[in-house]
Amino acid sequence: MSEAQSVENAERHVACAKRLVACLLAGDVDGVGEIYAQDVVTWRNLDGRELVRKQVMKIVEFLATGVTDLRYEDLRIEPTETGFVQQHTLCCLSSKGEAVTVPACIVARVEGGRITRIDEYMDSAAMAPLMG
Repeated sequence: MSEAQSVENAERHVACAKRLVACLLAGDVDGVGEIYAQDVVTWRNLDGRELVRKQVMKIVEFLATGVTDLRYEDLRIEPTETGFVQQHTLCCLSSKGEAVTVPACIVARVEGGRITRIDEYMDSAAMAPLMG
């Protein structure tokens, strides 16, 4: 791969990450669905499970409707050869009005402009108010 192609890929991967963030913060469930590949898989450290698209989209719907004041603080996105790494602090109010602050990191694989895999690392104790 040439240096120009590498730069172009990096720009596309960062653009994909920024679209994902924008859609999540806007509560745009359909927009997130367009960014995820049909066969997207998300692994999460909270329980070691791999979730398929239908399960992932339920989480996206929960973020759109089950919390308020959703925002990312300290957002950092770095392109990788195959996608991007995103670090952030997810902040929101739970359905009970509790302030939630969750340090998180995702490692995403992007193919053809769509996210095909996410490995998600979050602080389980910080997530507790959102987990029921």
